[in-house]
Amino acid sequence: MSEYLQSELPAIELFKKLKYDYLDAKGEMYEVVLEDRLINSLKRINPWLNENNLQKIIRKILAVSGSSLMEINSQIHKLITRADALSLKPTTDAKPRTVKFIDYENLQNNEYLIVNQMKFKGERANSIPDLVVFINGLPLAVIEAKNQKVDISDIADLDYYQANSVKLFYYNQIIGAINRISGLYGTIEADMKFYSKYNEVASDELIKLLENEPTPQDILIYNLFEKRKFLDIIKYFVIFEVVEGRTIKKLPRYQQLRAVNKIVDRLKNENRGGVVWHTQGSGKSITMIYLATKLRAATSGFDNPTILVLTDRTDLDNQIRSTFNRVGFSNVHQANSISHLKTLLKDSYGKTLTSTIQKFQERAEEKKEVEVLSEKENIFVLIDEAHRSQYGLTASYMRQSLPNAKFIAFTGTPIDKENKSTLHEFYGGDYIDKYTIKQSVADGNTLPILYETGLSKFFIEKELLDAEFAKSFGNESAKKQAILKTKATSLDKNATRRVQEIAKSIVEHYKNKSYLDGFKAMIVCHNRYQAIAYKKAFNKLAEQGVNNFQSKVIMSFDTKKDPQEFYDLASSQADTKKAIEDFKLPFGDENDKSRGGKRQFDNTAFLIVSDMLLTGYDAPILQTLYVDKILREHNLLQAIARVNRTRKGKNAGYVVDFVGITKYLVDALEIFSGDLKPCEVMADIESEKTTLENRHTKMVDYFKSVKKNRENERDDFILQAIKHLKPQDIKDKFKELVSDFNKSMNIVLPDPFASRYDYDFKLFNEIKMMVRDSKEKITREDSKKLQMILDEHLRANGIEYLLKAPIDITDYRQFQAELTREGKHNPLDKAKAIIKANEEKNPALALELSELLERKLIDAKVDRKQAVIDLFNDMQVIINRHKNRHSNSGLSDEKQLVVYDLVKKLSDEATELTLEIFDTLDEWLNKKAILTQSDAQKEMRNSIKPILAKYKVDKKLSKDIVAKLVETNV
Repeated sequence: MSEYLQSELPAIELFKKLKYDYLDAKGEMYEVVLEDRLINSLKRINPWLNENNLQKIIRKILAVSGSSLMEINSQIHKLITRADALSLKPTTDAKPRTVKFIDYENLQNNEYLIVNQMKFKGERANSIPDLVVFINGLPLAVIEAKNQKVDISDIADLDYYQANSVKLFYYNQIIGAINRISGLYGTIEADMKFYSKYNEVASDELIKLLENEPTPQDILIYNLFEKRKFLDIIKYFVIFEVVEGRTIKKLPRYQQLRAVNKIVDRLKNENRGGVVWHTQGSGKSITMIYLATKLRAATSGFDNPTILVLTDRTDLDNQIRSTFNRVGFSNVHQANSISHLKTLLKDSYGKTLTSTIQKFQERAEEKKEVEVLSEKENIFVLIDEAHRSQYGLTASYMRQSLPNAKFIAFTGTPIDKENKSTLHEFYGGDYIDKYTIKQSVADGNTLPILYETGLSKFFIEKELLDAEFAKSFGNESAKKQAILKTKATSLDKNATRRVQEIAKSIVEHYKNKSYLDGFKAMIVCHNRYQAIAYKKAFNKLAEQGVNNFQSKVIMSFDTKKDPQEFYDLASSQADTKKAIEDFKLPFGDENDKSRGGKRQFDNTAFLIVSDMLLTGYDAPILQTLYVDKILREHNLLQAIARVNRTRKGKNAGYVVDFVGITKYLVDALEIFSGDLKPCEVMADIESEKTTLENRHTKMVDYFKSVKKNRENERDDFILQAIKHLKPQDIKDKFKELVSDFNKSMNIVLPDPFASRYDYDFKLFNEIKMMVRDSKEKITREDSKKLQMILDEHLRANGIEYLLKAPIDITDYRQFQAELTREGKHNPLDKAKAIIKANEEKNPALALELSELLERKLIDAKVDRKQAVIDLFNDMQVIINRHKNRHSNSGLSDEKQLVVYDLVKKLSDEATELTLEIFDTLDEWLNKKAILTQSDAQKEMRNSIKPILAKYKVDKKLSKDIVAKLVETNV
């Protein structure tokens, strides 16, 4: 009853206000098509029909056949929307006339009916959907209404109806799910994860119609089923796309519907185009198809125009043409030159053409003048990714070549302020429509991008580098040395040791992050040489047993200049296309093939690129982008968007910065004149931690009434918690809290911050399992998360231990992100912890770090935060220097520095003395049990006294040396 009162009844009332007739079927059985209503409508819309023709039409619409629901549905969609789908002769000697099932021009000439609780025959039992929407007796929509406690993103009823009463869906154009506080819509055979929200702001018309504040359910019903809107969607916004041999039916997302109708209105009313900013991943190619479909419509009044789609890259040109072909768009021609384009434009109207914008510039430069290709007014030019190519000469050549054409530019990233006025002057006014990354994430169309730093800083051994430079180039002129040093700043990114260290870090990060959930990664390199260096580094790690992940280099080749190792290590040009497509497949047995012989799995974990695939490459399985290349402005925003595509189990995309793009990211966002703020493009990992913290607090507070301690009285706490959760609404809210908590945990892991919630994570998920409904079960995703938290807990303990115990801290990457972070740990305390960790095993290093700390933070007269950053950077320089000090001093390992530091001021031959002492004491130092015995220590002192005397060092020092060796070796 609550479903009826909360959702079904308000929906019916709104349909009534939209002037739909209403029928309460009261659970009575009906045929799928209301034949009497269909006949009456056909007579009204087509008054020329005779009885014989009428019966032919009825048989035609009722007896459509096909091998699948999708095929039948597609045929019926053509019948009810296309003017050329069915024609009959009014009389034997008359010309054929078009049969209309729906009058799209005269809205009131149709019959609109909303029915609730209508029963239909089914294979297993009868189906009784909550609401069915009929137009002229045809069931064009099915809507399931639930109470607001039910999660409508997973309603089994809709799948059941489609399987049980398949004929009902032969005619279906929209499937909806509503529960008053939310609404989703989709198409036949679509998984509910692909259903869309209608997050449009309530219009004044709807508010006036309802006379109160519209709910999300109201907004969805009004925007999909208001008579004019409903017919508009059916006729112009339903497409059938063939993807890998399978047909998929698609409906527009609300921003696509909004943008297309705004464009058409502007073209009709103002006779000008404009700019559409729809963020990457929002379906710009499909939006173009919807627009082209509507521009072609006779009702739009554009006289069957020519549509030219331009991109700035050949691969995108091919991609656009392929997309148009997949949805059955006819007359798509690819212009391979301006001459070819000119020929195509001379032909009759109604063609769809594609080309690249660069051809206009090439032609102008070739002829030394701009050639007019066509003066027609009904040419519409749709330009993809306008920000990259619509400035300067190229745009000018294009416009002069087509002086009367209308230009509609689509961009996935906003237009920078320096060129914004120029572009807007070209098109006139502000954006026609805007759909930002923030909105896309809120709608679930794309994912948030989490930006991570902390693993990015690698330091050059400056003193050794300068010495080597002077040795090799000291005799060159000052100017040449300056040029060489400038060149070095770009080459140092390819340094073998640096790349090897980052490769290790990538493997470790990936292993504990994306790989756990079956996702993949891309490494963006400074240049092709660095890409090959990464491939070699990963191969070396594989030989060492450190890296079990496959990698491929994707790049272009210069046959005249490239070294042989490029061809040996990178994917060949012949294999590149296949490698790029196969990367989108999940991990698994690569020998498995589909029935059609296609590959099912691909185990490539890393794609290594330099310039390729950074724009226009959609691979939902890609989650992490490792960046070792300076990218700016649109290039940066385009690249990071590679990881924001949705996929099951994927909560966020990750960008891990190894080169320092933070400043450029901020700059890229700041230049857009307030169109975007940084937080609207990339979610800061810190904010996600705050979200996790808040969600944990809400979870704990939800059980305030439970008086048992959840840690010390765990079993009793669980029993009382289960009692607390007995009311359905209390339990439903608890499930929401757990779900949100789990999402935040999955995003923040493997960061050690999440490990503090390990206990409560397991506790509350255990309670959730105990109170679950009988239909609920533990999913594979839940199991992965549990395994992840266990693994991460152990890992987190190890990382925490690094800050407190005397271990090798030269692996600075693990905690660098923590060092300057505001929050629980004071940066000064961490600096002191680093010093303390070295006091015993490396006192010289600890002393130098202490002096640095005092100098930096007591005497520094700079911003405190910057001083802390500088402190840790300088500490790392010192640490790296000390890390190699033993080899620089001619010693075998770091342990020998203990003796070396004691004797270096007393002898000019400190290295030889140290090596001889260790050689003499080797037998003792390898037996820790003996070292603690006093007689053994006495023998050791006596053994090295002659050596000290030989190097003219006081023999009394033997006592200090042995004590220090015992201390560091036990």
